[in-house]
Amino acid sequence: MFRRKCVSLRSVMKQIVTIILAALLFAACGNKEQQLQERAAALCRYIPDHQLNSESKPFMTADFYAVLDTMFNHLPEEERMDHEWLYYFVTGNGGTIPDFEVAGVEQSDDTHAMATIKVRQKWEDGSFAEDSEVVEHKLYMEKVDGQWLISDFDGHKEDCIRHLATNREKE
Repeated sequence: MFRRKCVSLRSVMKQIVTIILAALLFAACGNKEQQLQERAAALCRYIPDHQLNSESKPFMTADFYAVLDTMFNHLPEEERMDHEWLYYFVTGNGGTIPDFEVAGVEQSDDTHAMATIKVRQKWEDGSFAEDSEVVEHKLYMEKVDGQWLISDFDGHKEDCIRHLATNREKE
């Protein structure tokens, strides 16, 4: 009889341990998604708009920064101006400031994630422009040396690479 009670007690203890581990795993997953959303929100400050700031370099993958640096800083002005998308990643041409909201983050593997960013334009005084609509963008992130960095934005990396390849063929 004592033996049956011990077996029964062990079974109950295993179930309790399993439930606790499952709860901890669930909490860790929720926390991980929240951390990714917070990181995406922080990275939004470094999305180039009208210019590429050198302070954004530590927040981008080396290859993404290199291609943007080439496009923003090392092409003749007339060639850059042919591609307004380069200057208006999020605000357009109108003197407004982007207001970012991370709508969600999807992690595809341990080192890659994509955040859906909703952007609405506001004036410098903080008020929203009357005709400001919410526009969705995709912020791609890659984990490099333990840090999540911007690896692309709305596919602009490929746009830049294609532009550079086309112009090199012409030369």
